Amino acid sequence: MSFTVVAFLLTILLFGIYDARGLLKPKHNKVVVCYVASWAAYRPDKGAFSIGNLRPEFCTHLIYAFAGLNISSWTISSLDPWADTEKDVIGNYRKMTALRQQYPGIKISLGIGGWNEGSKNYSQLASSPERRRTFIASTIEFLKTYGFDGLDFDWEFPGSRGGVPDDKQNFASLVKELSDAYREPRLLLTAAISADKKTIDQAYNIPEVSKYLDHISVMAYDYHGTWDKKVLPNSPLRSNDGLSVEDSVTYLLQRGAPAEKLVLGLPMYGRTFILTKEPEESNVNPIGLPALITGFKGPYTGQEGFMGFNEICEALTKDPKDWSTGWDNDISTAYAIKQDHVVVYDNIKTIMTKVEYAKKKKLAGVMVWSIDTDDFRGDCYGSEFPIMKAINKVLANTTAFVAPPIAPNASSVQLFSYISLTLSIIMIYLTV
Repeated sequence: MSFTVVAFLLTILLFGIYDARGLLKPKHNKVVVCYVASWAAYRPDKGAFSIGNLRPEFCTHLIYAFAGLNISSWTISSLDPWADTEKDVIGNYRKMTALRQQYPGIKISLGIGGWNEGSKNYSQLASSPERRRTFIASTIEFLKTYGFDGLDFDWEFPGSRGGVPDDKQNFASLVKELSDAYREPRLLLTAAISADKKTIDQAYNIPEVSKYLDHISVMAYDYHGTWDKKVLPNSPLRSNDGLSVEDSVTYLLQRGAPAEKLVLGLPMYGRTFILTKEPEESNVNPIGLPALITGFKGPYTGQEGFMGFNEICEALTKDPKDWSTGWDNDISTAYAIKQDHVVVYDNIKTIMTKVEYAKKKKLAGVMVWSIDTDDFRGDCYGSEFPIMKAINKVLANTTAFVAPPIAPNASSVQLFSYISLTLSIIMIYLTV
């Protein structure tokens, strides 16, 4: 056999290896930011979600949530050192960033903050130039140590929850200084911001922070919940009360946010309610009905007033006769009702509608909170991650989303088969 033929076959072999390990990425040019809740690993039974359950090919950006703030040293720190840095010898930080080997081109950031971290400590951090310098230096070292591509800042929220009015300017200063410091090491800087108009005005100098943030994720959910004492939508596309996705995006664009930097947040969960009185008819539209101050829990997330999409679809699939489902056209929201229990949520239809809206407004893309509450085991639809597949389907303008031919957990087996086949062909040629 000639050298040319051998070289050709070896090229096929090498391409097959690269194709098996890489080339797994969304087939569109939009941003898909996937938050991964680190505490999801502690959920019981089928709700437990670890790094091994991820399907990164559905995302362009992964964000590990969350790191925290050490107020003794004013440095970034792990909130769960055993899981983040020690588990299985290497820890989840390095497990997460190691995914880049299999998915070249994906960006993997570390989120800091979140609801439970509050606002007061970040307010104190941002108020002091010296503290900001210390913090910024610590983040660069921290991100480099664990191989992250950048930092996602999730301060909830400047100017409230223990914050002060000066937070708005101090946050802008912190963002600018982070951006300047991240330029040389080429680290990404993103932020998640509130979708509430009042909070936007109180917390963010939108034109200023937009100069320095690579992307701005809008948390377009939690517009309503049990605190309203009546059934209202968690994340309506539109509404008559000014609390909707369309209202938030329009307001941010008017305030000077560049469309090409805005990322629309999509909730992979719903809000639950317990009605004060069980309706006489089981198929009633529950929107607007009075409810108690507390909702019911899902079996995995265990949080009152909250159910992940996986929990919702499992309940509807397991007991279809007990639940009546419906759709409210005015707010483009799905709901389900069982006696005095109601859940208002985003299903595949609402998600696809919102992704189309993000495309229409020429936004940078979409964000999901959080990928670990998709139907990641495929219990409801016979296929894993139905929401993530639907998102990519709309962004790619395809009639059906086609998953990559080699799944991450099967790549090594298929890769070995491919190598064996190619080597067999070479041997046949060599004996001719």
